[in-house]
Amino acid sequence: MVSFLSIIAGITGVPEPTLRLLVTLGLGYPIAKWYNKMYLKGKGAIVTAATVTERNMFILISGLALAIFFNGAEIYHSLLTIAGTYGFLLLGDRIGNRLYGTAAAWLFNAIYLLAGYYYTATDDYDVTWTMPQCILCLRLMGFAFDFYDGKTSVVKVEGPEPTKKAEESTDHLTSVRPTAQAKPPNKLPWSFAADTPLEHLPEFTQVLAYCYFPSAFLVGPQFSFSLYRRWLSSSPMHEDNAVDQEEAEKDQLRYVFRCLGLAIVYLAIQQGIGGQYPTSYLLTEEYASLCFLRRAWIFLVSGKFVYNKYIGVWMLTEGASAYFGITYEGKDGEGRRSFGGLANALPATFELATSIDHVIAAFNINTNLWTKYYVFKRLRFLNNKTFSQFGALAFLAIWHGLHINYFTTFFCEFAVTYCESILRKRLYPCVQTYTSKNALLLAAWKVVAWCTCSAALHYCVVQFDLLKFSKMWTAYSNVYFIGHFVLLAIFVVDKFVLKKPVRTPKNKVQ
Repeated sequence: MVSFLSIIAGITGVPEPTLRLLVTLGLGYPIAKWYNKMYLKGKGAIVTAATVTERNMFILISGLALAIFFNGAEIYHSLLTIAGTYGFLLLGDRIGNRLYGTAAAWLFNAIYLLAGYYYTATDDYDVTWTMPQCILCLRLMGFAFDFYDGKTSVVKVEGPEPTKKAEESTDHLTSVRPTAQAKPPNKLPWSFAADTPLEHLPEFTQVLAYCYFPSAFLVGPQFSFSLYRRWLSSSPMHEDNAVDQEEAEKDQLRYVFRCLGLAIVYLAIQQGIGGQYPTSYLLTEEYASLCFLRRAWIFLVSGKFVYNKYIGVWMLTEGASAYFGITYEGKDGEGRRSFGGLANALPATFELATSIDHVIAAFNINTNLWTKYYVFKRLRFLNNKTFSQFGALAFLAIWHGLHINYFTTFFCEFAVTYCESILRKRLYPCVQTYTSKNALLLAAWKVVAWCTCSAALHYCVVQFDLLKFSKMWTAYSNVYFIGHFVLLAIFVVDKFVLKKPVRTPKNKVQ
């Protein structure tokens, strides 16, 4: 029987699995509107324990419905891993050793995901149950670490009801990392604030709802269970004044429509223009017959559109998350309401990036933050920042899948970051002498930096999209591995040709 989605897919040219993905993400908007109408608008600031339970059930039922729509019967994979993780953590707590429970949860989720990759892998990207499973894998791993951290956390009692009953309820316990004082609260990310540790294992229904959050279970963003619990027990954007309340709701809608508009623009460009430059074209004889400069240009354009589709999808899910109100960070120093707490991409920063640091700060933001808190910082025992960075990238490569190109891509990213630091160390002191005195030269330098950053970024990501080593070899052979040789040359010249740069000691401020 021909489904409605297959008819739309035939008309638009969008593959049916991709269309199902977009529809699932789009359904987050009416669900968020329904949630606002039922639990936020005109409900006041006080949230009772009964309302918390009701809200949680709404999120759980709606999230499960979307998961069933997307995955069908294969939803059992996510249900099994959630139940297994919860069971391991509960058992570890009962025997008095959370470390064992956390280790078991990590191994269980890693093995299950990698086994899924192995049995479903093909030569192309497939939108299957492993897509939301990889998001769930990180969510459960982070949840396990938060529960482990809770044994050494400082506990504060907070909640919507300042009563004895509330203080005795685990729904209102907030654990704070012992190191929270090392960084001011306003410097911590909204998705992973200081209260991530969990002193007690939450109710299973809350963990289920957290994992199936309607706008975040499919492609992210990642955020802590503590944020979900805080949001569930509060009334975001509540204002005592009716005029201010109306303005807050207008600000929210403006942000939602901004995200939705950007998502439509990115996805439309991807379908209309990006479809003309697929990475598969780089493997054809027609492409190989073109002149080198044209080949190089098309190569970089193809890499550019690999990123575009991700930004479009993330903007789509960010709009729905903002509509739920979970992204609301409050007012900034100038009194403006901020809804970007769970932004997974910053399009303007990404498009105008002049360094890899800018890219990392603007692309797949919350996954990068997750990796920073749960992998990079946990590798501090290596006593080497470079080793920790390499370990974090290796983890991300394995998390993406078993294809060799994931590993070569992240190694390439590591090499680009390293070489960029060399260039900054070598060139910046010389260039700064001129750019600091001439605005035109500064603008020219930024253009050069943007071009080199964009070229490196788009050059490296092509292999990520091609998956297979043989395909990668063919594509890069057609441009003579020029980017690889440039990176190698920078490394060799820095290590074996030029003298080490002399560091000028900074004058201490008295």
